[in-house]
Amino acid sequence: MKILRREEIWIHTHFVTDCVYLPEHQARHLRRELAPVLEESRIVFGIHFESGDEGLRIVLECIPLPDKMEKVESALTEIVRPIAARPRKTRVTIEPPARSVSLNRR
Repeated sequence: MKILRREEIWIHTHFVTDCVYLPEHQARHLRRELAPVLEESRIVFGIHFESGDEGLRIVLECIPLPDKMEKVESALTEIVRPIAARPRKTRVTIEPPARSVSLNRR
């Protein structure tokens, strides 16, 4: 996944990505990895995710000062780099149960 751009909208910072879907386990991982960076920068606001036409947005619920913003964006870029922008497709098929063969026929 890549961060395409950063937008400041009202009181939030949106990091627009090229990701089409973020699995829940990846979202938890992202939050867990970013938490120490936010804590170190004394940012007490959280993050959430929004889906849009352009892709997934990672929304920081504040607009940090410029030096803190660069640190957060840099860390976030490294955290999202190994995440796939387009997760592998999974195909599920449902098959009827197979009949068991009885060995003790009379």
